[in-house]
Amino acid sequence: MSRVLVVGKGPPERGGIAAFLSMLMSSRLTDAHELRLLNVTRESEPQGGKLNSANVRRTTSDAAAVWRAAGGCDVVHIHSALAPLVTLVRASLFALAARSRGAKVVLHAHGGLFIEWSANPWRRRVARALLLPATVVVPVASCVARALRRCVAPQRIVLIPNGVDTEHFSPGTAQVRSVTAGRPPRILYAGHLTPRKGVLDLLEASTQLERNGIVHELWVAGGTPDEGPEAERRVREAAASTNVHLLGSLDRAAMADRYRAADVFCLPSWWEAMPLTVLEAMATGLPVVATDVGDVGRLVEDGVSGFLVPPRSPDQLAERLATLITRPDHARRMGAAGRQRIVTGFDVEHTLDQLDHLYRRLGRHHTS
Repeated sequence: MSRVLVVGKGPPERGGIAAFLSMLMSSRLTDAHELRLLNVTRESEPQGGKLNSANVRRTTSDAAAVWRAAGGCDVVHIHSALAPLVTLVRASLFALAARSRGAKVVLHAHGGLFIEWSANPWRRRVARALLLPATVVVPVASCVARALRRCVAPQRIVLIPNGVDTEHFSPGTAQVRSVTAGRPPRILYAGHLTPRKGVLDLLEASTQLERNGIVHELWVAGGTPDEGPEAERRVREAAASTNVHLLGSLDRAAMADRYRAADVFCLPSWWEAMPLTVLEAMATGLPVVATDVGDVGRLVEDGVSGFLVPPRSPDQLAERLATLITRPDHARRMGAAGRQRIVTGFDVEHTLDQLDHLYRRLGRHHTS
């Protein structure tokens, strides 16, 4: 058994990191190890990635909290997007605080922005220095692992793909698709309300579908992104002139119900790593239309469990969504294929097994 301090943005935050932390802290690993959560979510307005006095004060305070909580721990497990630079510096300071207390550090890299951000040679040199305090860096996707290998020695990288609870996110008995419910087909999006998630592209695609006489409902679940309310405002203003249903930010149980009540899931992001929402939608039996970014192509087999399109391509989004809306039998077959793909390859138990092994390995060699 290892003593593990888990550090990251947990609930009431509703992003991918928060969802991962909620899963981890309610998993069987709490019986196998002594896990404690240091939740660094604040009630203040999100300012992720911005260099300002508020973020400096917050980072200093949070690093001090990590230093205090890391005492006596074998492992400090830090969760971060690693980009942009302000976010990477913050993660590095947390890692330094933990190492100064004698703990090993697992730096869990969520999100796909690091791939584009680290394309610059100068940034890679900076990342190389800032990632030195991490004992192990854990990317959630193979595309992020490739980017990290340009900054971190390969032996310090442990790829642990995201997984999903396939019992909680399952078709279930409550799943009723439009073809049997006598209602318009529903397209569901789940994620932050920000242009970088492709929500504006999806709104444009939905408008095209309407113009072509393809009746449907568009459901959008999500709240304020890390970059702040201005990005959300742009999405809400665009949505005001469409038929979109804004559902707000939903918890895990409510999201499972929304997946079951939808017919198609769409995630048209400009960049990703391995998005949990795609895993959840596929586990629930939904066909997926998504952009071919990050490791999405490892999840969605084009033409089998859904369709892949290039980023920022509302015309192609509309075309692929139309195919699934107008061919419900085809959509159901794709959804079933996607469910099988997740059950056999991306069940959360695989993720937990790898984390369990990592905690035991690092705890066994701990010498504080």
